Amino acid sequence: MSMDFEESLDTVLTPVSSQGDGNLVTQVHQALRTAIVQVRLRPGSALSEKEIARCLKVSKTPIREALIRLVEERLVTVVPKSGTRVAPIDIERFREGCFARLHIEVAAVAQAATLRKDEHIIQMKANLSRQRDALNREAYWDFFLCDEQFHGLILKAAGLKGLIPIMEVAKVEVDRIRSLKNRLGIRRTETVIRQHEEIVDAIAARDPGRAADAIRNHLGEVDTRIWELGEDHALWSFIESVSRRPQKTSLGFTA
Repeated sequence: MSMDFEESLDTVLTPVSSQGDGNLVTQVHQALRTAIVQVRLRPGSALSEKEIARCLKVSKTPIREALIRLVEERLVTVVPKSGTRVAPIDIERFREGCFARLHIEVAAVAQAATLRKDEHIIQMKANLSRQRDALNREAYWDFFLCDEQFHGLILKAAGLKGLIPIMEVAKVEVDRIRSLKNRLGIRRTETVIRQHEEIVDAIAARDPGRAADAIRNHLGEVDTRIWELGEDHALWSFIESVSRRPQKTSLGFTA
C-alpha cells in the first residue's frame, strides 16, 4: 500500500473569510489543526508562512499567531536549521490520550446513565442514524465526525459539556492515529456502530454499570490500544518513519 498520501497545501487549505465564524486567527488555527489531525499534512512536513498565506489569502500575522497556538498544542514544532514543521507522531502522547479518554469517558457514561433525559437519547439515536448513513455512503470522514459528536453527546448527557474542548486537546494524538488508520483503510466501522448502540441502550436503561462496561469495551484498555499499533505493518511502518522527534528551539517561523 502506498504511504505517499500527503496532499498539497492548495488542496488542503481554502481561503478563509473575515466574515466567517470566529476571527482570522481562530479560522487559520482551525484550518491548520484540522489538516494536521486528519493527517492531510504529513507529520514532519514543512510549514511555510508564505505558502499558507497564499492558500488562505490572509496576511502572515494571523498565521504566525495560529502557529504559536499549534506549537503550544504540540502539533507543530520549530526545528533548528529546518524551520516550522508538523509535529511527529508521539506514541507516549498517544498513550496519555488513550488513558485520559478511557477514564474520563467511563466515569462520564455512568453519570450519563444516571442523569440522562429523553432528549439525550433522541440525539444519540439520531447520531447513530447519521453514522449508519455515512457508512452506507462510504463517507468515512463524515463517519469520523459523527463519532466525535457521539462521544460529545455522552459528555453532555453527563452534565460535563465543559470537558469537550479539554478532551479534544487531551486526545489529539489519538485522533491523528485514528485519521491515519482511516487513510490506510484500517477501519472497524460496523463494530463501532454496534458498540455505540450498546452504549446508548445502557444509558437509555439507566444502567450505569452496563454503560461503563460497554464504553470500556468500545475504547479498549490502554496497553491493548498501544499493542494494536503493531498489528498492521503499513500503519506501524508509517508511524516509525514519522515519529522521530526533532530538537525544538524558540518560536521562529519559516518565511
